[in-house]
Amino acid sequence: MDFFSQQDQARKRTGQLIFLFGLAVLALTVLVNLVVVGALWGFEYNSTQQVSLLDSLTSKVSWQQWLTISAAVIAVVACASLYKWLSLRGGGQRVAEMLGGRLVPPNSDDFYQRRLLNVVEEMAIASGMPVPPVYVLPDHSINAFAAGYQPSDAVIGVTQGTMEKLSRDQLQGVIAHEFSHIFNGDMRLNIRLMAILFGILFIGLIGRFMLESAMHSRSRSSSKENNTLPLWAIGLSLVVIGYSGVFFGNLIKAAVSRQREFLADASAVQFTRNPDGIADALKVIGHGAGSEISSTEREETAHLFFGQAAPWRFHWFLTHPPLEERIRQLDKRWDGRYLEPQSRQQAEAADPELAQQTAGAAPAMTMAAVAMAAASNPGHAETAAATTDTNELSTRELNTNTNTDTDEQHRQQALATMKDAARDPYSARALVFSLLLAPPKRLVHDQQLDLIRQYQGQDSYQIVLRLAQQLPHLDDDQRLPLVELAIPALKQLSPNQYQDFRATLVKLAKADGSIDVFEWCLYRLILQYLEPVFAQASPVKSRYRQVEQVTEAAATVLSYLAHFGHDDQSQAQQAFEQACQAAALELALQPKQSQFKPLNQAITELQQAYPHVKGRFIKALVTCAKADQQLKSVEMDLVRTFAALLETPAPELTFEQ
Repeated sequence: MDFFSQQDQARKRTGQLIFLFGLAVLALTVLVNLVVVGALWGFEYNSTQQVSLLDSLTSKVSWQQWLTISAAVIAVVACASLYKWLSLRGGGQRVAEMLGGRLVPPNSDDFYQRRLLNVVEEMAIASGMPVPPVYVLPDHSINAFAAGYQPSDAVIGVTQGTMEKLSRDQLQGVIAHEFSHIFNGDMRLNIRLMAILFGILFIGLIGRFMLESAMHSRSRSSSKENNTLPLWAIGLSLVVIGYSGVFFGNLIKAAVSRQREFLADASAVQFTRNPDGIADALKVIGHGAGSEISSTEREETAHLFFGQAAPWRFHWFLTHPPLEERIRQLDKRWDGRYLEPQSRQQAEAADPELAQQTAGAAPAMTMAAVAMAAASNPGHAETAAATTDTNELSTRELNTNTNTDTDEQHRQQALATMKDAARDPYSARALVFSLLLAPPKRLVHDQQLDLIRQYQGQDSYQIVLRLAQQLPHLDDDQRLPLVELAIPALKQLSPNQYQDFRATLVKLAKADGSIDVFEWCLYRLILQYLEPVFAQASPVKSRYRQVEQVTEAAATVLSYLAHFGHDDQSQAQQAFEQACQAAALELALQPKQSQFKPLNQAITELQQAYPHVKGRFIKALVTCAKADQQLKSVEMDLVRTFAALLETPAPELTFEQ
């Protein structure tokens, strides 16, 4: 699936929507002007019995007054939309809480919660994005949503029914569908829809307020004169106009949403390579579980969900295609029969290892650890996310550099230990600290440990020592995915804890007087994923539509990869040229740099490019890394980090057989 083109299409649809809603607002201004003029005419006619409506239109209301009223209407709609936009500034977390969702603890040992978290973790790590926080809605129907402005602040939400009634394959299909919305650029579009519709609705809310005021004034007035008639007329008219605008706005929203759902279904199949997963999940919905939710915000947020969240009598308002139509798109041989929900007994029998873990048995390596191992040879989620057999994958993906069962057991135990640490806010900090430790034989190693003890305390120091013992059993390219796995736990830190954590990271990285590639990658990932949470960083706006506008920045970033990934200048030059040719870029290799400041500046420029520009550049990065037919851990780390910083899925770094 070409996610870059889909993101561009989403942006184009956003422009089309803004145009359509702009026409709606223009119509609102005209109607409100007519209402005000009509109300004034009615008031004067009631008083004098001599003023005609035509006179009122031509002589009583000047063009300046028309413009003033129009400007007021536009300002009200704009301010209301802005208010809604700002109220959702918390990103996916704000939307999830608005819907009544509760956060699933990253270290939960509940069977259903742990299974859900494992599926989300493996999908995120395999696709090269941070593991999003997961929320559960109290409904027993089957539904799910993804919300946020960008991947770094996205959340995944599911209903209680989704978590408990679906098999693992079905659950994976639903989660893959939601990840598709993230990568297709649908999340920001959805939030914009919510904001614009609220702005139009606000006209109706003003009218309702005026009606209530008129009723209150009439009940208190002792005068026989009906002076509240204009207020009644304006209020009632604004209610009709405002809700009519919402009526047509919902039609537009539903049409766009239905189209995006088909795309997300198809993308989910490519993610998992298992069309039965998502198709069977839809069949369980059709069996009787349903997809409606109970939140009072369901109509406003219906377009966010996996299935139809709000009931509508008319097909035009449905935000999702008919269930049967979606199933037949995925399963051409469907016989029309729906599937019964899976029982807990069936779920535990299908995953006995997880059932033992959550029942209190000794921890074993779960799918998240397997996904991290798969990410060490990064491939797109299309290939790596189809991890359905834990035992088979633990042998195939992890047994790469060792030939003995003992070494393999050490590797698995090390991954399990590090993974468990990543799921708790306190130990997640220690995990990240341990990844920055220099080898014990270097003098700076002890200096770094002293810094941890000084700034984080004795308890954190002891945890770092324990985790550091596991590092020799891990491959270098298995370490960065651990950082991404720790993101949900780190998001639970307090602002002061985060500031202390970030300051300690800087001290550890600079302890030896220099910054290496891994340290730079780790620190940039932490900033990318956590700054929007703790520093309220605004989403980056796209500015550059043509690759020619960012050639210098692209050359800088590509040159860093070429130099760090190859042993000499000639190899770097050859890889750079191959990359430029593959992506149709005209760039010049820049001299090797020992500082990362130019790279940071170049990344900032590239972050402002449109998705199709980023897509060409990612293609160049992949070609450069694969130019010598071997992949070094430094190349994998850089490409993975560059993709994360550009808010794109991790590109495929595998060789064709």
